[in-house]
Amino acid sequence: MSNHDQTQSSIDLTSNESIINWIIGSATDPNPPPPPSSTAQVRSVPSILREKHEYDKYFVPQAVSIGPYHFGEPKLQLLEKRKPDFAMKLFSNDMEALASLYIKLGDASMLKELRSFYEENTTSTYSDKVFTRMMLLDSCFILYFISSVFNENSFNFREIKSDQIFLVSEDLFMFENQIPYKLLSLVTSLAKLQVKKEILWHIRRASMLGSLKPKRNSELFENEPDHLLHLLHRNHTPDKNVRVPMNESDKKYKYQGSNFPNVNQLLDVGIRFRPCDPISLENVAFSRGWYCEFSAAVRLPPVAVDYSTKLVLLNLIAYEMRTVDSNAPFMGYVCLLQLMIINHEDVKVLRDAGVLESYLGTDNDVVDLFNEVASDLVPHNPDYSSVKEMIQRHHENWSNTPISLVMHEYRKSPWKFISLLGALIALFLTGVQTYFTVWSLK
Repeated sequence: MSNHDQTQSSIDLTSNESIINWIIGSATDPNPPPPPSSTAQVRSVPSILREKHEYDKYFVPQAVSIGPYHFGEPKLQLLEKRKPDFAMKLFSNDMEALASLYIKLGDASMLKELRSFYEENTTSTYSDKVFTRMMLLDSCFILYFISSVFNENSFNFREIKSDQIFLVSEDLFMFENQIPYKLLSLVTSLAKLQVKKEILWHIRRASMLGSLKPKRNSELFENEPDHLLHLLHRNHTPDKNVRVPMNESDKKYKYQGSNFPNVNQLLDVGIRFRPCDPISLENVAFSRGWYCEFSAAVRLPPVAVDYSTKLVLLNLIAYEMRTVDSNAPFMGYVCLLQLMIINHEDVKVLRDAGVLESYLGTDNDVVDLFNEVASDLVPHNPDYSSVKEMIQRHHENWSNTPISLVMHEYRKSPWKFISLLGALIALFLTGVQTYFTVWSLK
């Protein structure tokens, strides 16, 4: 953190002119007061994720800092210095509106609420003036970036280089790089912006729900989210789950995680994979065929994985770990896929079923991704546990039966199996012909 930002000299902010000079200038202010203690909505990344994964690579912004956690870091100064310019452009150089926003954010009750969004020790080094300016510039930057990059004329946006655009898009979904969504709503109102469509595009671009997207977009904004990462999380769980409840025999069965079958073992017992409808991480379901107990289906939300998937997944999981009332669908789903996918053949089955889209180099890269992300995670989603119990129960009932052995041999070598089947049919027909020949002679 630079000395310029930490050691701020006092100035008089009684006029709009002095406020504007403070926002876009180099005014400083000492003696920052401590914030009131409260329960933070955004805290530091859990230690289990910090220690297991590369913290600087997956949790530290590479282009822009948002909020107090990484404010002032030297490598982020290029865009930090341009934030005042972007704020002025967002408000079309309306000095009065920008000054009004600063005054609203500097109100004692508003400051208390904004500071309470973060861990206490992360904001105590900033005076009210510095913290207010930070919140104002960061919120304006987010809205200016999203409205410029994700609109119909984005190809004309030349103020940030293309490689920076990619990095900023990732940075805005890092758990330690969030500001209250309430603040974005306030700035949107004061600047008279219509950016909901652009925000949705930004969210959709980071979504992992494959080429099919959830319906009812309006539900994403029905209750104001905590921040952009929360909105992305909500995008993956927009619908109430409609899973088939366990029957009485399944309820008596206890899931044994160490024996959970992989995708190809499930195919051996007649289980097929289908995309769920409606699409949601909370809509994983298992159902048996009505015409045959051997026929069953696991319905999964179709997910797409690429080179940014691990970063987004880890930050969403960090959010789930730090949110007391979260049902942790990301942790549950990642752990479920890690159990079912043990080799490239399992990935191929899910791709063919329309459940998985991969933009990585090889199918083995997909296996490695889920192994790395799920490592040391302990999912606590009871609904996922009940689905796993039903799947494993069905597998144990039908594994090592004649039908499952035939299915396994067929998948292992279809042409060899067909040749064997043809030989058996020919042998049977020869036997029938011999039988009728003998009896016709009599």
